[in-house]
Amino acid sequence: MRIKTISYKRVLNLGNYENKHLELFAEVEEGEDPEVAILRLADTVERTIRESVTKEYSRQMLQAEAQKEKLLDEIAELKYELKQLGKIKDEPPKEDNPDIPFDQTPQAQKNDPNENF
Repeated sequence: MRIKTISYKRVLNLGNYENKHLELFAEVEEGEDPEVAILRLADTVERTIRESVTKEYSRQMLQAEAQKEKLLDEIAELKYELKQLGKIKDEPPKEDNPDIPFDQTPQAQKNDPNENF
């Protein structure tokens, strides 16, 4: 049997209910080892699909960062407008709530640890 055409298909799960598909076909040249041709084709598909996904992810992250900056600018502008209209006063920076104690141990355990025995 002589192998003339090979193909390699990769379906990559993107983790967000989406998949990326890439399939390549190649002709095996006269005297070429089909197994070597398959390995070379598989390597090309794997590398190409991963590069594609990495580039897409980077593009989406840059877009999200730009959108975040735009929204922060809009919030600052709206706060400034409200301040000019007298609707809000200068707010101090938000800090942790001082009313929440760090130690959540019940009071009975603090007084006498052997009281329950």
